[in-house]
Amino acid sequence: MASDGAVPSSVPERLPASFSPLIDERERIDRILHRLELAEELAERADLGSELVRSMSRYEDTLERVVWPAASDPNSAELQELAGDRQKLRDVMVVIQKRTQHVDPRNVHVSDSQGFEDALEEVARQIRAILVKEDRQLELVEATLASSEIRERFTSDIAHAIRHASESPNPARTAIGRAVANLGVKLDRNFEDVSTPQHPGAETTEA
Repeated sequence: MASDGAVPSSVPERLPASFSPLIDERERIDRILHRLELAEELAERADLGSELVRSMSRYEDTLERVVWPAASDPNSAELQELAGDRQKLRDVMVVIQKRTQHVDPRNVHVSDSQGFEDALEEVARQIRAILVKEDRQLELVEATLASSEIRERFTSDIAHAIRHASESPNPARTAIGRAVANLGVKLDRNFEDVSTPQHPGAETTEA
């Protein structure tokens, strides 16, 4: 278990400038992962798990739709391996989503508490592993951006994509589909806000 204090960041010290719209999401993911190492109260852990899935879903959806297609070889062995890792991650994130959706965080652990904790631990493990691999590929994508005009357009595309990214592990393939799915997630969150006005993980996720 990590010591309390400053959040250890997995974000590279100098994330390529072209990827600046991703920084806030990456830092949010880091905060949640760090807090999960410390949190013991079950409702907080359930709330953090739900938010981790939403945040990582947005991040992966953005990379998949905008970043990896810009690679010099989108079908490279490395990106194919990442695609497999991404699907494995999404499969286990779905478990967390199903356990937390439409459920008060205080009740998530009532049924099969250990099963939820095992899935949450596996999500955190896989996220840490895939981020390391993805960071290496981000540097290679940055190297393919040949001019300032191309880099500016690319950064703008990332900013637009992450604003409209899917908050579900398995994203819809159309903008309308993502918007509808995200509306469902937000309505569910609003329902939770009524039933649980004080979210145990809010201090971490809204920092």
